Amino acid sequence: MQNVLLVTVDSLRADRVTDRVMPETAAFEDGTVSFTDAVANGPSTPASFPAIHASRHFASIEGLGIPESGGGIVTLAEQLSEAGYDTAGFTDNHFASGDYHFGRGFDTLHDASGSTEAGRLKQFVQSNLDKEGSLFRTIESVYTRVDGLLSTATGNESEYERAASLNRRAIEWIDDRDGPWFVWLHYMDVHHPYEAPDAYQEAFLDTTRSVSECRALSRKATHHPSEMTDEEWTVLTGLYDAECAYTDAQFRTLLDSLSDMGVREETVTLFTADHGELLGEHGKGGHPPEFWEGTIRVPFVLEGTGNTGEHDGQIRLLDTAPTLTDAVEVDAPPEWQGESALELDDGEGREVAFGDVGRDVDYGRCYVRRADGWKLLRHADNGEHLFDVHETPAERVEDDRLGEELAEESDLGAALDRHSEEMAAMRSGARAVGEESEMVEDHLEALGYK
Repeated sequence: MQNVLLVTVDSLRADRVTDRVMPETAAFEDGTVSFTDAVANGPSTPASFPAIHASRHFASIEGLGIPESGGGIVTLAEQLSEAGYDTAGFTDNHFASGDYHFGRGFDTLHDASGSTEAGRLKQFVQSNLDKEGSLFRTIESVYTRVDGLLSTATGNESEYERAASLNRRAIEWIDDRDGPWFVWLHYMDVHHPYEAPDAYQEAFLDTTRSVSECRALSRKATHHPSEMTDEEWTVLTGLYDAECAYTDAQFRTLLDSLSDMGVREETVTLFTADHGELLGEHGKGGHPPEFWEGTIRVPFVLEGTGNTGEHDGQIRLLDTAPTLTDAVEVDAPPEWQGESALELDDGEGREVAFGDVGRDVDYGRCYVRRADGWKLLRHADNGEHLFDVHETPAERVEDDRLGEELAEESDLGAALDRHSEEMAAMRSGARAVGEESEMVEDHLEALGYK
């Protein structure tokens, strides 16, 4: 049996896999099959990882994560473990950790989030800041300096465990295997606050920024985007690209290590992301609960199947698990909502993709995207939008076709209503971590979702 390697990069936009920013990953696409119209089923880690690991829409589960057991859910790790694979995961994101039951099916799950005293202290500081109103404005600058000093004092010059460290853990684990294995790596480096090592910053910026400066600018873009200047957006974009370049180099190191061990040719490797990122588009930074192309378009590159070339049909993160099991000839369980992307002929795509977040506002935040490029977004208080993203991918105000009495508007609206009803019916049988819990609140704060 072939091994399986799943590499997910937090917050990586599809348009960064280029020779300019991520040349090693772009070169990786040679000899692979690259799906150029892959979309996330949510704009954040909590919304995307049920789709990646369990081929389930986020809105089909009550709460965050997946149920501790059962719940009509089968994970990719469980399915491969049942087929005889050793399984291991390596992550540093609370919402993709064992706290939310993503350890199901893994023999080993390394979760670096909050695992050190410094990490716990920083999480406590972040979780107890009130980011609304004058109090946050008063203490924000002090917090930024303290946060930077904590990192420097502890020797942790990044918010999360670096990709290089996760690589070492994974390679060490793989080296001890005798039979087929499944490894999942989740790199956090591209997630804000974009604090790449100086060598990578120098490729995209005239002047490197300190950890404190990176974090201050990232928080401003995320929490006060209307106050960002054009120059600050330019710097932020350079910092983001520097993190992408760092991650690119680490992904190449991982592939080279597998080659040196003589196992790369025996491995099916998928490189993708849980969602994208906004860098000033629509006046936003980070990944707010909105479904612009910058937030939902992700890379999806698959090596080791014998298939090559670009595939321009729409696929979804929901198709991740079925695609990988298909690639290694393991049956997909009937519980999965996605389908194998390998079943598609060139030019074909999944007719519709849905994304969900914010179930407590009666589906005020969700989207549907059709394979022909028509897309309906529901952004709660910010209203609905209708775009043909193949024709107008920037989704500017003047591109919005809502209200023109087009058939696409009524068709997509009806499809989204049916999807919402179906998800509501499924939630009663699948309960995960309650969204009102103190742990969830802390993790939302720590990752900048609140």
